[in-house]
Amino acid sequence: MDAEVIIVGGGPVGLVMAGLLASRNITCILLDAAEEINVTMPAHPDSRALAISPASRNILAAIDLWSRLPGDRVGCFRRMHVWDENGQGEIFFNGEDINQPALGYIVEQRLLQTTIEPILACLPALEIHHGQAVSALVPEKNSLGVRTADRIFSARLVIAADGAASLTRDLAGIVTRRNDYRQTALACVARFADGHGEVARQRFLTDGPLALLPMAGPEQCGIVWSTSTQYAELLHAMNLENFHRALGQRSEHCLGEALESGPRTLFPLQRIEAEDYCRERFVLIGDAAHNIHPLAGMGANLGMLDAACLAQVLNAAREKNKDLGGLHILRRYERWRRLENRIMSMVMEGFKYLFEEQTPPLPMLRNAGLDITDSIAPLKHWLMRQAMGLSGDLPEAARQNGGVKNKVSIKE
Repeated sequence: MDAEVIIVGGGPVGLVMAGLLASRNITCILLDAAEEINVTMPAHPDSRALAISPASRNILAAIDLWSRLPGDRVGCFRRMHVWDENGQGEIFFNGEDINQPALGYIVEQRLLQTTIEPILACLPALEIHHGQAVSALVPEKNSLGVRTADRIFSARLVIAADGAASLTRDLAGIVTRRNDYRQTALACVARFADGHGEVARQRFLTDGPLALLPMAGPEQCGIVWSTSTQYAELLHAMNLENFHRALGQRSEHCLGEALESGPRTLFPLQRIEAEDYCRERFVLIGDAAHNIHPLAGMGANLGMLDAACLAQVLNAAREKNKDLGGLHILRRYERWRRLENRIMSMVMEGFKYLFEEQTPPLPMLRNAGLDITDSIAPLKHWLMRQAMGLSGDLPEAARQNGGVKNKVSIKE
């Protein structure tokens, strides 16, 4: 065997998974199909901005990564404003109401990867191999092999963290259930005339939500605009003047005029749920296991919780000299995460359809519901804690101050 664990996929969730295991001296090999990343700090913001919950912040702190992110490139939102295009209902959230300094953080995906990969590469228990696309899984006695163009890598356990289109999941024969939303999300970074004031804003439009996520620059926001595929392609093809006009109009000019914007990226939206999270010596995490609507920015956070839960299960098994690839071990992780992920997926899907439906009297009832919820402090506080990952059956690394308490030093 080459290692105890092989992780397929070098995105944020795969990297965090590798860090959580290798920092506890579980030997890991991370295989990424992409070529080696350019570790030079990107000069311009990435169009894909991730909303990082306090729970995910704790997980990153648990492996000494959160403090390594450049502070001048990490956005923070302390409040949130949600409102409906088709009515007067609105709701406001404020972290101070539950004694939290922030509701969440906005980090560019590329920045996260280029910052943490070189740090994790210094862990003695971790090897990172780029340009290694997986072509087959090879069952072996007491291990599982992963075939690439170069060779076969073998380990007790293979963890698939290679995204919603996971080839590794397909090679393992795990079936998925899918719901095509017939929507596409457009992502970019824009600068507005007025400052965001560390407030995240989301307006539910008839054809999908428009989110403005506060980045580190006081007038800079990450845009995630979910809409019909036809309109998303039209927005993508617009010149800057027309795109800025559309962005200002559909956001009700809540931040004034859009002055600048970067490259626009499109990605199709669908719900994907794996029927099983694991097989003998094989397990799914992140988008490879579940892919949800981005309207609450929960995708990366669910993936990091998956990684922290699986790491806790594997660490406990290793301390008892158990086989890390044993199906009974992996089922513990599946039972822990599957129901919570499914509930969150269904809630996000429910919100999507609720705000798209315009048949009377639903818009009136929906807006009344927003106002009523806004007036019930205990309900708002519960919603905030759920979204922030501060309640529920959390892994140790995600608990408040838990990550810091169990921090493992990474030497450079």
